[in-house]
Amino acid sequence: MFEVVLEERARRQLAKLPKKIGHGILRKLRWLGENTEVIRHERLTGREEYSLHYGQYRIPYLLDWTKRVIIVTDIDKHDEAYRRLKRR
Repeated sequence: MFEVVLEERARRQLAKLPKKIGHGILRKLRWLGENTEVIRHERLTGREEYSLHYGQYRIPYLLDWTKRVIIVTDIDKHDEAYRRLKRR
């Protein structure tokens, strides 16, 4: 199992979401941590981040295979999450 760590931006974005959506995203992140080694991860084109989908929300994350950690960098609707990634 991988540990899931949320960066500050991801924590702030999660806190802004309706509770039902936030709980669903947390369940999906827990699932990701439990299944990291058996699923196919979608790397974003030209980026180090991968992307997890939850409905219309995108959850960009980094994988540290050595430390067995998933670092969630952001949580937002599709367009906004990707727009912020491009600005980095």
